[in-house]
Amino acid sequence: MHSYFNYAKTNTCLDKIMFMKTIDLYIVIIFTLLLQGCNFSDSSENLGNDYYCRHEGDDLNDIYNKHPNPNGREIPANVVDYDFDDNFIIAKQKPKLPQDPMYDKDYKYNRGVKEFYYWLIIKNENIVLGPLDLEEFNIRRNNYRVSDKLMLK
Repeated sequence: MHSYFNYAKTNTCLDKIMFMKTIDLYIVIIFTLLLQGCNFSDSSENLGNDYYCRHEGDDLNDIYNKHPNPNGREIPANVVDYDFDDNFIIAKQKPKLPQDPMYDKDYKYNRGVKEFYYWLIIKNENIVLGPLDLEEFNIRRNNYRVSDKLMLK
């Protein structure tokens, strides 16, 4: 009877160990599945003068400044193309509505949300011009003498 008791006790311990290993395996599987749903591709690019382009997915790209500005400090999502140098940032945007409440201003898109809009940031003066149509953008670009090296697709 003594040996049967030791055998039963050993089997119970082995069952508990197997049960714990199974639980651990399930936890690892669930954790792995949860991580696959996360987007680790989020990034930001420093554009100079405290301006950054934030890349948060296909339709969540914007340009912002870390410091508040009464003239606006950002280009809301979705920025589809941009270029910059030491003095300027130019950008092409297809608006994403409804607009995220994180933006300082409620931007108006007079030609509708299916159109592209253009933006010009004069970095040294913290001036954000936009949303502009292409004609307005080119006029402002010429007025501020933005380099022809800055290009949008």
